[in-house]
Amino acid sequence: MEPLEFCDLCFQRGKTNLCETYKNTFTKISPLHFTQQTRLDKILNRLEIRPRLIDRRWTCVVDSSKRKEFLDSLYGISVTMHTLDDHVKVLTKLYKPESRRLGALEEFELPSLESWEEFNPKTRAWDMIKVKQKNEKFFAKVNLGNILKRSSFEGTSYFRAYLNNDLPVLAPMEKRGAYNIMATITEPATAYWKTDSTNERGFIENKQLNNIPDEIFNILRRLGTTNKKISEMLIFENEDYEIVKTILGCIKIDLIKSTETITSLFDKTSVTPIIIENLEKERLQAMLNIITEIGGKIESENEHFTISGKKGSVKLTFVDNDKSIQDGVEIRISISAFEDPSRFTEILYMIKKRLGLQDLPLETMVSQHWPIITDTDLQYVIQSAISWWASNSVLASNIIGEKNKFAKVKEWFSKIKEGKIRSNLDTITLGKIIKFKEAKQ
Repeated sequence: MEPLEFCDLCFQRGKTNLCETYKNTFTKISPLHFTQQTRLDKILNRLEIRPRLIDRRWTCVVDSSKRKEFLDSLYGISVTMHTLDDHVKVLTKLYKPESRRLGALEEFELPSLESWEEFNPKTRAWDMIKVKQKNEKFFAKVNLGNILKRSSFEGTSYFRAYLNNDLPVLAPMEKRGAYNIMATITEPATAYWKTDSTNERGFIENKQLNNIPDEIFNILRRLGTTNKKISEMLIFENEDYEIVKTILGCIKIDLIKSTETITSLFDKTSVTPIIIENLEKERLQAMLNIITEIGGKIESENEHFTISGKKGSVKLTFVDNDKSIQDGVEIRISISAFEDPSRFTEILYMIKKRLGLQDLPLETMVSQHWPIITDTDLQYVIQSAISWWASNSVLASNIIGEKNKFAKVKEWFSKIKEGKIRSNLDTITLGKIIKFKEAKQ
């Protein structure tokens, strides 16, 4: 998902310097004067926030507890910002909870006999249309003003039914326009906000958000998160209930707090260490290799590692929790962090700072050591290499790795060239990186 896809109206008077692309994630979208950048860097250092490149964009992730101080500091140095709250204010001006009633049933000629469906404003779902054939032509009765969907081997297309000089006509429409019209003809509906046992998160079932406009879904995804273990729900911070209610109110969905509690993976509070032998070997080895390279000394036990540095030592244990926690000289690492390069880097930063280890660039070290186990890993490695190519070709070639790692990158690139798969990544640059690496071998 491209977070800025629907911000065109937000920037009619010019882009701001920073934009909140996702909740508490701020991306630079227009240049800063060098004096502003210097002041911004000082603010980030004071708040212990480390910016990094994500999709070749300068980005920083701010802890919720530091959000207000961060935003207030930006106003003090005249750095302009477009927050998610600002985006919602624009959205509420565009979407009014108005209702348009459909017109009478009329018979329309269909351009082809394929799968045709008509939008149902009451259920917010698609109903199959009964098609009749007359003299080798196809007809169906449809309400005036409604949206039709045609599905074929070539894809999905949308039409609006209306009268042109008293003649029934189906006008082709882009999906974005079709769904915006659907939002005006839908009947009011209700969605339920459920919380977890800690009352920290709110959940909305995806099935309650059927066929909503892309603009609305975009801002919900930017505010919330998803998790593959509960993929049927959108997950929000509980403090965002009011803003989510405002967003859904734009399309006549009333968000109501439910008394039902969700028992989810977020309720885990286990402090029982996982035996090291049961951890994912490649990701664990990547962490240990980086710790060694920045000067840490490692001692291994059955259920923990002891890491030593200039400022003492810490005990690393691994737990099946949602968050990693530092408790005195013990750092309990969530095993889910092993699948997320940014969280992985944060843990290394915590260890480096606590032990006074060498101040080396952890983001680039992680991208070089990161193993390719899943497709998400592959995308991360390739994007990291592409983002560094222009400024550091050697680093870019190091990121795509040696032997097995490099072989997986080359295999993926071959499938792209053969047309077996598609990607939005800059595969031309990737081809240059691969040639550069092969020339060095």
